[in-house]
Parts: sequence; C-alpha cells; structure tokens
Amino acid sequence: MIDTHTHCLHSHDSQQSPRDMIEKAISLNMEYLAITDHFDGELTLLPEFSYIRQIDLENHFSELIALKHEYADRIQVGVGIECGYMKEADCIYLDKLSKYDFDMTINSVHMVEYEDCYFKSYFDKRTKFQAYEAYLKAVRESLDCPYHYDSVAHIGYVARKATYPDTKLRIEEHQDLIDDILKTIIAKGKSLEVNTNSKGTGEDFLPSKEILQRYRQLGGSLLTFGSDAHTVDRIGDKYSIATEFLKSIGFQYIFKYISHQPIAVKL
Repeated sequence: MIDTHTHCLHSHDSQQSPRDMIEKAISLNMEYLAITDHFDGELTLLPEFSYIRQIDLENHFSELIALKHEYADRIQVGVGIECGYMKEADCIYLDKLSKYDFDMTINSVHMVEYEDCYFKSYFDKRTKFQAYEAYLKAVRESLDCPYHYDSVAHIGYVARKATYPDTKLRIEEHQDLIDDILKTIIAKGKSLEVNTNSKGTGEDFLPSKEILQRYRQLGGSLLTFGSDAHTVDRIGDKYSIATEFLKSIGFQYIFKYISHQPIAVKL
C-alpha cells in the first residue's frame, strides 16, 4: 500500500504534523508515503490571494528529509511538493525547485483563467461546458511547463465544487481534448494520478473510470495513487476500491517515486 499525494501543516490548508502522517501510514502497514505540500507559486502573482500562507520550502524540505532518515527502517518517506500551475509562475518554479532534491513533484491545476475553480464564482459566469473545457485546456497547457514534474494530479478537480445539477466530467463531451491530454502524458513519460479526494464529483476517484479506461486504451501505463489527504484519517482512503478497478481494466502496477524515478509496485 502506497500513497503519493498527502499534505501536512506545511500546506496552508492542513493542520496535521508530518510525524503524525507518517505514524498513521505505518499503522496502515504502508510501505511508502509521499508528503507533497502545496507550493502555490501562482497565487503570489494574484493579489486577491495574498491571504494564503505560502510554504516555507527550506523548512518543508529539511524537516521531511530528517523524518525520512529517522523512519527509514519502518517506512519509505517520499519528500514531495505539489505545484499549482499558471503559465506566469513558470519562472518561480524553475528558480525554486532547482534548489531542492525532491523525490516527486506533482503538477496540478487549480487556477483557470486567473480564477480558482474551487469557488462558486467560477461557475456562476460559465456554462458547464465552458467551465470544464477551460479547465481541461489549462491542464493541457500545464503539461508543457518548463520545470520538472512526475505526476499529473486530480484530472477532474473542476467538478469538486461545481454548482451544476450534473457535476460529472463526461469524456464524450470533451473527447478530443481529453485524448490530447492523455496522449501527451504518455508521450512525456509522466504518471497519471488516481486521486480519491473526489467528494462532489459523482466519482469514486479522479479521473473517472471512463478516462482511466481511455488512458489504458491509448497505451498508458504509469499511474500513481493519491488520497490527497489533508488529515490523518484520509491517508490511503479508498485504496482498495481504486486498485481493484485498475486491476479489472488490465493495470498490473502503480508507481512510487524516489529521486524522481518511478518504481513499480505490484497491484
């Protein structure tokens, strides 16, 4: 059992200590836990988000490295980061990420057309098609960012707080764009994340089963599992549900990352 996407109090939206996260993972008999706190470089460029506490990268890295060594005989700890994409923030990530030897970097999209699609205001001014298409275009653009990343997080995030009667991101409504995203992930040798923080989306996990099946059809093989836990009680959440589905459609492995190298874990 592994979890490649979790958050501790180094993120602005978590209060859990990294030690408590690791101890919880050990209690679940996990072999690997990556702590991948938010590096919201894009928000530093938007004054309306100045209230968001930014990560202390030096403290984040040094504390997790110390814990990684302390717990080395009990669990493998991945020292990670989650970078929120916005093209204008490329230079920030290029500068900062080069200073730290992370095990894995997650590429995620929260900001779409300078708005966080987590908020109701994003949906108030767009039809469902417009809102989801703009989000997917931002995901596609993020895949060409100039800094290194390993996995592509929670495709379908836009549906978490959507206000439409039907919140599902349906592949048939955005087929060409979703295919382009999946083909690009494959071509670049990146991992597609299976994220079980899916409340509000109408799905067990993100991306949907249909998108994961399409990824498989297109030849995709690199997958990570991420609970996106911000509290200890959600570490590894729905792991068995996600992995049983992946096995049912022909996947044999998921992957953990050490020094940005994917290591296969048999399902």
